[in-house]
Amino acid sequence: SNKAVQCRSGCLVLKNQNMNKRLIYVFIYFCSFSWALLQGQDPDQLSKKEQKFANEIFEGEPDAELLLIPERDSANGGLYKKGDRLFLLKRQNINLGYLLTTKALGRYEYFDYMVAYAPDLSVMGLKILYYRSSHGAAICQKAWLGQFEGYSGQKLTLGKDIDAIAGATISARSMVKDMIRCYQLMFSMKEEGIIQ
Repeated sequence: SNKAVQCRSGCLVLKNQNMNKRLIYVFIYFCSFSWALLQGQDPDQLSKKEQKFANEIFEGEPDAELLLIPERDSANGGLYKKGDRLFLLKRQNINLGYLLTTKALGRYEYFDYMVAYAPDLSVMGLKILYYRSSHGAAICQKAWLGQFEGYSGQKLTLGKDIDAIAGATISARSMVKDMIRCYQLMFSMKEEGIIQ
């Protein structure tokens, strides 16, 4: 149906309400599609942040190959988290190590992070990708994250092995707990021959 509408300058404009609805739907679809493209990252490839981190840790640009993490682990001990991505990093067919991207729960929101592992599964480096909460961001500091370097499955206790941070206790505790989970996930995949 058509409708007469007065515009700001005072003139009357004949509007087709059905046409407007179609235009709105097209606009919403276009915006959603554009947003998805902008946000979209090929999950089989390293993101720019992940690639930069891998380049720093492995001194140069390693080749990255996505490895499949068996989802059945989620039923057996909760080692796998939906969204975990593991890459084998190589240079000239030599295994340099692994890059695991995952998430952990802060006080209210998840934060995304990545861990670089040597072939022997010791931690080479760690970086927070996205920290969404307004509290606890102190765990993003390079010096604090550096405490995890060399970690290879031994017991970790916040306040003893890893420094506690005032104002970030929940996020720090979560990070320690999740680093243990990540190591157990990596170790189980090594035992099963999924990684070498």
